Amino acid sequence: MRRDLVVQVIVQYDDFWENFATPFEAESFINSNLDELDLPVMVRLEDMKGNVKWYYDLVEDEGGVYRLVDRECESPHLIRVGSN
Repeated sequence: MRRDLVVQVIVQYDDFWENFATPFEAESFINSNLDELDLPVMVRLEDMKGNVKWYYDLVEDEGGVYRLVDRECESPHLIRVGSN
């Protein structure tokens, strides 16, 4: 498999970061550790070489659960399709 197609979700706090295979895993980690860690400073999707594909915004839903929402694409060369 091409390494530039394998991606990971990076949840970055002030002094450390965690990586996850899916946005769902990252959301679960963020929500389960709110009391201990508060909100992360940044959440992004990277390929295995460390290239940032896009950033996520944290949005609190009506139930008080934080969800990851894709931020608008800033690069005109990045094409997202529904299967990503």
